Amino acid sequence: MTGGQEDKRTGGREEGRTGDECLASSIPQSAFTIHNSQFTIHNFPPFLPSSLPASGVVHVCYARLDPPAAFIAQMEQTLAADEWARLRRFHFADDARRYAVRRGILRHLLGRYLDIPPAEIVFAYGPQHKPALSEPQAKTNLRFNLSDSGEMAVYAFAVGQEIGVDIEAQRDFPDARQLAESFFSPVEAEWLRQQPPEEESTAFLRCWTCKEAVVKALGDGLMSPLQAFTVAHWQTPPRLLWPSAPPSDWSIHLLNPPAGYCAALAVSGGRGLGIGDWGVETGDWGLGTGDSPIPNP
Repeated sequence: MTGGQEDKRTGGREEGRTGDECLASSIPQSAFTIHNSQFTIHNFPPFLPSSLPASGVVHVCYARLDPPAAFIAQMEQTLAADEWARLRRFHFADDARRYAVRRGILRHLLGRYLDIPPAEIVFAYGPQHKPALSEPQAKTNLRFNLSDSGEMAVYAFAVGQEIGVDIEAQRDFPDARQLAESFFSPVEAEWLRQQPPEEESTAFLRCWTCKEAVVKALGDGLMSPLQAFTVAHWQTPPRLLWPSAPPSDWSIHLLNPPAGYCAALAVSGGRGLGIGDWGVETGDWGLGTGDSPIPNP
């Protein structure tokens, strides 16, 4: 639906399904870490993050893709030759700008985790172009995924766990039921039919982002039919179900993105997961000024 592994079935550009995706240094930030539904504030000076995610914890970060020109230029400076080649293939300037920013932010976040310059990050790609760290950084076992829709991107990071993340701008789907019949499992389509008409579009997006997150976590791209599994996100806890198989060890999480968006996370072995959740402000701040962050709602 959007893009980022870098295609999306219905609209933007994300990372983890068919491809991939810059941040200024020295910006104080804070994170809201969710443990057992309790919010605890952790600071990451001088700039997030400060260390690899702990075992059983996923870091989730949101960033806008329409920053000032100076920020865009700083992101572009970190791109590798293959990324520049891809950048030049975009037909529209806005698409090229979003790609440069989301890739640059990814490089800065990974560079912070690994304590190396962003330009030194080297990516490897799976059969369906899901990005991963190349050697020697791959030895850290740091996994990541990203997605974007409109002018918003989301990034997820974990150690030793496969992850997939998806974000979609909220909008109306007058044909939500028909789309569900084509792309959802029978259980999901029946759940959607039970929702009040005024809530169908939001319910459709919740289910869609969960399914996209699962496909991206598996790294299968279009090889995983969306009807082949059920994301029972309405259950407590949410579950991933495959026909004629016991409940999987994968967990699904509806995230709390900025207003106007819907986002979901899929994680292998993610039961009892802690989620560190924060926002990266790429708007009207001066690079390196140390302005306070705008926390994720």
